[in-house]
Amino acid sequence: MSKTVRNQLFEIKSYDPLTIILCLLLMLTGWLMIFASEYNPDTFSSIFNFEKSYGKQLLWIALGLLTMIFLQFIEGRIYQNIAFILLGISLFLLLAVLFTKPVNGATSWFDLGGFRFQPSEFAKTATALALASLLSLPDIKMQDLSGKTQALLVLGVPTLLVLLQNDTGSTLVYMSFFLVLYRAGFTSTFFLAGIFIFFLSIASLMFDQVWGILHIMLLLGNFIMLRFWKKDERYGLAFIVISLIIWYLYAASIQMLLIIQLVFALIFITLNLVKRNWQITVITTAVILIAFIYSLSVNYLVNNILKEHQQERIWVWLRPEKCDPLGSLYNLEQSKYAIGSGGYFGKGFLEGERTKLDYVPEQSTDFIFCTVGEEWGFFGSFIVIAMFVTLLLRILFLAERQRFSFAKFYAYGVASILLFHIFVNIGMTIGVLPVIGIPLPFISYGGSSMISFSIMVGILLKLDSERSSAYR
Repeated sequence: MSKTVRNQLFEIKSYDPLTIILCLLLMLTGWLMIFASEYNPDTFSSIFNFEKSYGKQLLWIALGLLTMIFLQFIEGRIYQNIAFILLGISLFLLLAVLFTKPVNGATSWFDLGGFRFQPSEFAKTATALALASLLSLPDIKMQDLSGKTQALLVLGVPTLLVLLQNDTGSTLVYMSFFLVLYRAGFTSTFFLAGIFIFFLSIASLMFDQVWGILHIMLLLGNFIMLRFWKKDERYGLAFIVISLIIWYLYAASIQMLLIIQLVFALIFITLNLVKRNWQITVITTAVILIAFIYSLSVNYLVNNILKEHQQERIWVWLRPEKCDPLGSLYNLEQSKYAIGSGGYFGKGFLEGERTKLDYVPEQSTDFIFCTVGEEWGFFGSFIVIAMFVTLLLRILFLAERQRFSFAKFYAYGVASILLFHIFVNIGMTIGVLPVIGIPLPFISYGGSSMISFSIMVGILLKLDSERSSAYR
């Protein structure tokens, strides 16, 4: 056997088979669900009918696989060398797309004849490469202000350009890169603050009256004071849980709950003053005041600044009673009904009534998981989710076995993007998250998403296959 042949066999063996198999299975699952969502026995002629979504998706899958294969002929170090060039090209396209004709209220697409190209999908990979390239530099430390600033700049510019496109879903995807920064050593204080602001924003929108917001503020203050009094956050968390259980079980008026929280606040203030912890009372008061002002600003922003369709997406999620059942709430209700009607084992392939009658809008794209739930049921949905979870865990395994930091951070970037897409897409179809319109990786119909995810994983496979190369 010649040396060249032996080298080629060695390179093939260096690829991770589980990742490849999972991607192929997800592509196949996606195509089957797209076929089921559009199949009509009266008009069906061939699976290669390119006038139908399932015919076009076969083309996108083929192009995605060919792209993944092509990327294996490029040396891994080249991806690091051209990372910022690719980011620059992506930023130019993100800027140029702002001057195109809006599609569904968003200027996110280039219309190239019969093919629509969404640059934000490909910019995710470019951003992941650029961020990994930056974090792999020896003089970049996430503990330093300079390192934080440069990393946030790499993420901030594309995020801002996507936000200007009025594409909320893609904008939020870029926020997932903060998981990469956390892995690189970014201080956890910012993440905890972000989580706190997120939940405070949600809580602020749950009430129409200022009494509800005051109740949340006092609940927060009591948590802080109890935490410092007992020196253990478990007591504060237990207090919040008990308060919420009482609220749920007894459905007391918000004014009564407010009085109860005031009584607890006076008790905790007294206990802290007895222990001469007056600083805690002052700090808690300041935090409550700032949080109260922020909560009022969130309500004002949503009710007076956001456009009507943006408000509806929030109210469908948090306050469905405020929405029209035949309007903005219709999509979500039909989605939940389709998934629930599948039961444990589903109605069978091509037997979904809601699927056949096209009750769920965007069923082959954003709401493709409805078809999985209706035709394959709980167990089929579980298998699909299990494949996604296995793929994510495998990518994290690949990340940790890398010898070169560029490949490691890029792998974490890929895992972060996939995790966000999977979590949000499935979450919105079952009603636990707002409908923001992002595809389910390798399953939703679409050329841009299929090829972009193929590029993303293809580069990862190449970098992993070269983890033992001499240049590392």
